[in-house]
Amino acid sequence: MFLVSSLLVLYKNTKNNPNSKEKLFNISLVLQLNLFKSGILKKQRNKIIKYDLNLLLFGFLIAFFSSFGQTFLLSLYVPSIEQLLQISNTEFGSIYAVATLGSALSLPWLGGYFDKVDVRSYSLMVIAGLFISLLLLSFSYHVLMVIVSFYGLRLFGQGLMIHTSVSTMSRYFSTNRGKAIGVVGVGHPAGEAVMPLIITLLIGVVGWRGTLQISALSTILIVVPLAIILLNRSKIRIRFYHMQHSHATKQLEKINVRKIIRQKQFWIIAPLVFIVGFTNTAIFFFQLKLGEAKGWSPEWVAGSISAFALGGAVGMTSIGGFVDRYTAIKLFPYHMLGYIFGLIALILFDHPLVYPVALALFGLGGGTGNTIKNAMFTEIYGAQIIGQVRSTFVMLMVLSTALGPVVFGIMLDMNISYTSIFIGVLITTILTSLNGLRRF
Repeated sequence: MFLVSSLLVLYKNTKNNPNSKEKLFNISLVLQLNLFKSGILKKQRNKIIKYDLNLLLFGFLIAFFSSFGQTFLLSLYVPSIEQLLQISNTEFGSIYAVATLGSALSLPWLGGYFDKVDVRSYSLMVIAGLFISLLLLSFSYHVLMVIVSFYGLRLFGQGLMIHTSVSTMSRYFSTNRGKAIGVVGVGHPAGEAVMPLIITLLIGVVGWRGTLQISALSTILIVVPLAIILLNRSKIRIRFYHMQHSHATKQLEKINVRKIIRQKQFWIIAPLVFIVGFTNTAIFFFQLKLGEAKGWSPEWVAGSISAFALGGAVGMTSIGGFVDRYTAIKLFPYHMLGYIFGLIALILFDHPLVYPVALALFGLGGGTGNTIKNAMFTEIYGAQIIGQVRSTFVMLMVLSTALGPVVFGIMLDMNISYTSIFIGVLITTILTSLNGLRRF
């Protein structure tokens, strides 16, 4: 402890020499880190552990405000934008698909920068992109401005906000990584529960343009200050991590999207990532038609969606402890059991209660899968390149969400029944789960 105190005294006496100041601070951190490992500084170690809460709050905050770029919130602006541009549902759907696909293709490039810059700078860049996109959409009067705005909202909101939240947990939590990912993942369903009501009320009071402008201001006045405060309180933990992994630069130079896709691990993980986004989006996109085919009222179908959010929240938070105990790699092949039982229920039964039960099972499978997969990326590829790896799989997921409604729509136009479609999806899900049993 005397050595640490001495270094801190030297640190205070080097105000006029920034390089010496930085060097001494790093030496102090290394010294304390070695003492933590030896168990000598138990009180100080416990003090640093409390910074876990700050990182968790940061991850939850970013995941919650990703709602601004999610479909469930953007759909509330659709009627106003269609009226403004005088376009049909099909034309708007095409605009949305182009923007979403464009954002998906940009994710590996921008997502990879998470590995190259500090987390605070990266977070501020993402929030700034979301702010500009919200503001641009609020001033849009032409279809091109709408396309660019939705591209930015899908990229920075749906893509990079969630990417930042989960990648931060994956990198800076080691022993409790599964729990951390599960906790911050609840930020998304929390946004689903709260944000639509707030945005709907605001649209009724100040209109859709005013609502977008208020949303943009909230990212600057709420998200930015809180993110900076929470990350500053976690800087010791973050600094320790980077000092322990100073060799990461060499690894970054060797990894890119092509190399990830060529690896065996990608082809074990990718099919299960694809089928989840593909199935979820397609079912929600055509849920009213599904209800009509099953004899369920639109009100019942719409009200059942909360079961999906509840199942997802339960799945994300409950699986974390098992991930930390048994590893994500061992649990990965089994996380789709909820999906399989949900699909079987939809195939065999038409009772109205089947739909919320099936959605809860889908949410449970998706929630557990979200925590398992994000923890597994770190277990397989390492925390140093988590940004590049995770953004590659997110790109695949976003592409699957664009293709799901198209494929389902074609099959429905060919008069293929929902029962037959779900049987096909069930068989595919089982096969992809069996593929997940292969050794990495």
